[in-house]
Amino acid sequence: MAARGKPLLSRRILIGAVAAPFLPCPAFANDLGRLVGPLLMFGFAGRSVAAPDAAWIARQLARGDIGGVCFLGHNFGTKTGVEGLTALFNAAPRQRPALLALDQEGGAVQRLSARTGYRDWPGAARMARGGHDAVDQYTAMAQMVRQAGFNLNFGPVVDLATQKSSPIIAQQGRSYGDSGAEVARLAAIFCRVHRAARVLTTLKHFPGHGGARRDSHKGAADVTAKWSDDDLLPYRLLAQAGDGDLVMTGHLGHADLGGADLPTSLSRDVVTGVLKTAIGWQGPVITDDLDMVPIRALHTPAEAAVAALAAGNDIALISNTVKPDSSLAPRIVAAMRMALAEGRLTLARLEDANDRIDKMLARLAR
Repeated sequence: MAARGKPLLSRRILIGAVAAPFLPCPAFANDLGRLVGPLLMFGFAGRSVAAPDAAWIARQLARGDIGGVCFLGHNFGTKTGVEGLTALFNAAPRQRPALLALDQEGGAVQRLSARTGYRDWPGAARMARGGHDAVDQYTAMAQMVRQAGFNLNFGPVVDLATQKSSPIIAQQGRSYGDSGAEVARLAAIFCRVHRAARVLTTLKHFPGHGGARRDSHKGAADVTAKWSDDDLLPYRLLAQAGDGDLVMTGHLGHADLGGADLPTSLSRDVVTGVLKTAIGWQGPVITDDLDMVPIRALHTPAEAAVAALAAGNDIALISNTVKPDSSLAPRIVAAMRMALAEGRLTLARLEDANDRIDKMLARLAR
């Protein structure tokens, strides 16, 4: 693997350090931190550079403790506040670009809207009904996202609208419809114009949230009854075409895929077996927020990050707002070190995640 900043220790030395996890090993801890940092994306509290968390995030980015920042709804107050924060985070000195992410789908989920001093955009269902030129609309939206200082959009939604009563997908107009081919067609436009604006995009929520009767933010959202192979079609078509930069895994229940007691986002069979192997997705995979109820019920944030990486996710997204922890990054590194020692995680898995992220970040420089 190519060196990132200070050269990594040899794998032989790393393995030796892992074999004695309770002995002091500063070199290994620092080196492991350089492997783990790019795989972490944290949220924060505050709406301006005056917020205490803003300086904390900037320091973590500069040190390489984290690789990206997720802006959630509570971070959006005014245009001045938003763009002050992105300018601060983008200015943090570092070896490679920081990922600054937001949810800008249009419709029910758009952080840059008229309310925050920008403009409103049609949602996916409205776009699918016609009356709007998708290329024009998404081009303008992507340019706005980039000008606001972001380089990663958590969109488009490629869930099928199979459950019309779904409170989080169909009922909010976040799906392009129930045809996988049509969903892929409109999602491809979204992805391509964003890439032209040097904004990365995220296909979500794998393996398909459209059949859930429940919002996975609030509890277990089982899709078994309404899910079919059709839910994978947008991912197959978009992967084949090279559209989209990341895939986001959903915290979903599926008795036939992840198993009844394991969220699909933490299932190696789903993330590595289905997405990376069967579908052939080559880019990074990011989790939905590991602070959400279905994951919090199973793991601490640090252990959730370990489970996510072991399953095949490449970036662990943690909003860190349920129980804010200023020591979360070192806690995760410690948990990763223990997982390596116990064989629950491998250095090859961490290196592969870094390589996938590096290849994606290279697109931002083109």
